[in-house]
Amino acid sequence: MSIISAVKTYLGFFVLLTLVLEASLGALALSSGGSIQLLAVSGMLLVILLLIGVVSLFAYKKPEALLRSMASHDAAAACNFDDTPAGLFCRELVGCWWESIKPDNASALSLMSISTDPASSGLKFSGKAYDKQGNLNAVWETVASCINPAEKKVFYYWRGWHPAKPNEPFEGFGELVFHSSANGIHSGMGFFSDTNLTQLNSTTRKSVQLHRASANEAALLQQANAKLVAEGIQHKLAELG
Repeated sequence: MSIISAVKTYLGFFVLLTLVLEASLGALALSSGGSIQLLAVSGMLLVILLLIGVVSLFAYKKPEALLRSMASHDAAAACNFDDTPAGLFCRELVGCWWESIKPDNASALSLMSISTDPASSGLKFSGKAYDKQGNLNAVWETVASCINPAEKKVFYYWRGWHPAKPNEPFEGFGELVFHSSANGIHSGMGFFSDTNLTQLNSTTRKSVQLHRASANEAALLQQANAKLVAEGIQHKLAELG
């Protein structure tokens, strides 16, 4: 039981499964002879090779999945929204969104991810903001949020920082209104306040236009190539006008 409870990641699960299979095949090999013993030993080697293949595939395709916490996955799954108006509204919002920001003197476009928040059973917003040249200008996430499903509104409190000014934290409040159509919710608008905590008189108010991001566009959040990200941001800015 202590060994099982120690399994926290998917890599640990694969290793535990391999140990169980190896122990079973090893016991069979010791208690038998002839062709059965040969098959058992061959099976042990096959299991090891299979483990190496699976881990190598994940390490190449999606390395973060190997070390992802199984507990956090279960918590997120338990955070599924019900069929109440609030739950249906939240369910429709989950995904990636473009935020076109005005005035755009610093950040012109933000790629925002809306996901479930296991801690509050609500919504969590996080995003990366870019300037007109497609350079990363800010990273932010919500600390708290609440919804008004009847009016398709979300209110939130956020915190963030600028890579060029790591010692100057920023925060503010925001309000978003989403537009519903026969095809679901795919756009919206709103505003947020932006305050430099080292200069409390620096608060500005910015408006945003929201557009649902496609799966390929959402992949920009995971893209490590800064040049490709910049090209994608510039292309989207031109598209949005």
